Amino acid sequence: MNNDTIEETNAPEQEQEQQELPEALQKKQERLEKQEEELEKQEKKIKNIKRRNTLLNVLNTLFTVVFVAVCLFSIYRRYDETVIYDKPAEIDENQQKVDDNQNPIPENPTNSPDEVQQAEIPSGVPAENSGTDDGQGHFTIYSVGDVYTAESGSGELHCDVRNTEDSTHDIIMSIYLTADELQKHGLNTDGVEGGQWLIAQSGMFEPGYQISSVQLLTLPDGSYLPAGTYEAIMNEKYYHHQTGTLASYEGNIPVTLEVAN
Repeated sequence: MNNDTIEETNAPEQEQEQQELPEALQKKQERLEKQEEELEKQEKKIKNIKRRNTLLNVLNTLFTVVFVAVCLFSIYRRYDETVIYDKPAEIDENQQKVDDNQNPIPENPTNSPDEVQQAEIPSGVPAENSGTDDGQGHFTIYSVGDVYTAESGSGELHCDVRNTEDSTHDIIMSIYLTADELQKHGLNTDGVEGGQWLIAQSGMFEPGYQISSVQLLTLPDGSYLPAGTYEAIMNEKYYHHQTGTLASYEGNIPVTLEVAN
């Protein structure tokens, strides 16, 4: 009797435990499924990040290659293409074709370029300046005689300066008087810069052409050269005929300027 009573008393509890067990398992299963879903999401996120990083690395590599290629191409273009510079002066309207029949230039001039720049050139002896522009061409200029004349200080300077036919450069000729030379003749030197004053300058004259006259300029005070004999310097600058590039070499030749009136 008592045993039957005990069994009947425990039966509802057992039934309740049996009902609660599947519910707990179900909740546990649901938690596991949620965890699996979270793990899958995390894995997908990691995969996406890896794909994005891989794509960025590929793009960075591609951009780097393109950048290097553009730089190399620019450097190649810079050194391969000819650069054209504006020349500092117009072609001299007084330039004339070289006439070798008049005062012909000897095949072996007496003076070398170095000697010409350092020493007085005897009258009537052609002076030659020649050089090369860093492998970019060559130039040769002749000055027939070292005495230039002018009828007056406001007139034209007469000379015979030639740019040979085989030259690759145009030339600008300038005549300078030093401050000492101006003082020697009692002339004002106020405004003289660099120790010399530009008294005459030609325009560009091309290969195969010569200059026979150049207009004299005023002195620092605005006056003109008085009559007299002046020791001057003829400067020559060389500009490549095709590109306008200024040569690193320039000529400086001592000359005499005689002004009549």
